[in-house]
Amino acid sequence: MAENSHADVRIEVDVVILGGGIAGLWLLDRLRKLGFAVLLLNKGDLGQGQSIAAQGIIHSGTKYFGGESSVADLEFMPARWRASLSGRAQMNDPDLSAAAPLSEAMQMWLPPQLGGALLAGFSQKIMRSQMLECDPNDRPGVLPDVRGGKLFLTDELVVDVPKILSALQNLNDDYIRALPDGMNMAFTDTAKAPVTITAGALSVRAQRIICTAGAGNEALLAQAGLRTISGQRRPLHQVIIGGMKQSLFLHCIGKNPKPLATITSHPDGRGEYFWYVGGLIAEQGAAQDADKLVATAKAKLQQLLPRADFARARWATHRVDRAEPAGHGGLRPGSVTAHGHGAFIVAWPTKLALAPILSDHIVALLEKDSVRPTGTKITGLVALPRAAIAKTPWEAVETWN
Repeated sequence: MAENSHADVRIEVDVVILGGGIAGLWLLDRLRKLGFAVLLLNKGDLGQGQSIAAQGIIHSGTKYFGGESSVADLEFMPARWRASLSGRAQMNDPDLSAAAPLSEAMQMWLPPQLGGALLAGFSQKIMRSQMLECDPNDRPGVLPDVRGGKLFLTDELVVDVPKILSALQNLNDDYIRALPDGMNMAFTDTAKAPVTITAGALSVRAQRIICTAGAGNEALLAQAGLRTISGQRRPLHQVIIGGMKQSLFLHCIGKNPKPLATITSHPDGRGEYFWYVGGLIAEQGAAQDADKLVATAKAKLQQLLPRADFARARWATHRVDRAEPAGHGGLRPGSVTAHGHGAFIVAWPTKLALAPILSDHIVALLEKDSVRPTGTKITGLVALPRAAIAKTPWEAVETWN
């Protein structure tokens, strides 16, 4: 609650969204465009946890050879995000023209040792997708010389996650409020509408409560008594490299269906870049401590990028859990998930890129249940504090290696 505020705060809305990552903020904007009275409540800073730790890649699915890594609905996401980023949003999506992307595409590097059969199969996939083979002379300087391997340009833009969070906040700032981390919520019977949330002196009554809190969904489900819906977590241990002279947006492909390393670049404000490294390095690094992972990453990246200059590099790591619905054997779900239980909806986007698809599913659930705007005017929000944007993983580093 706001400092020195002790009075009870009672708020009436159509929909409450619990969780201020990109999925929740995107949904807030869309529902408000549809006329709903919506309030988003978040514990801590906006984007903290999964959203702020994302590399910002709006995947088209081309980086995956297949298997469990294939995710439905990705093919159309770059075009939909580009429409929002250009100010020509589709389907009541938000206007994100204030958040210029970091890159319009990713590159994909297939080293010369990649098996011929795998390369042939991959080439067939390339013919069906929006990928172009790069001129050998256009290779980034960190790669081996032009005599081996192949480099492709993929239709996967890279967004600046803090700028996206800030743009979404600015669009709907009056309806985004923060709750202290220690404040627990209680719910009336979530099988019936309207439903009431209480948290300290706050009471919010709504037709629907929608949870988009990522890993925080687990606690919300427990507090709501919904034990038939459960989540899972798949951990990552990302690598951060400071002091790099050039930007790089690159998937390094091996014989595994997943990239060996996926690198995105983020300006440090001093003319250099942070390289943020995901892929198999980050997945396998979940079982390693920071020192071991840094040593592993140094060796692997020097092998993959033999011309990269790491002489002045600073190294750190960042852990994050990818929170998703359970029931997939520990593997990534095929697409977004939104479960309805009476007046309660719990949702996971699976990937940042799929936030628009998640909003489609939730709007469809509301339509199916005949939940419509009531014309309610939201009052009482002045008593609640506004939310800040979370620090990026590189801003949060306390000790560099």
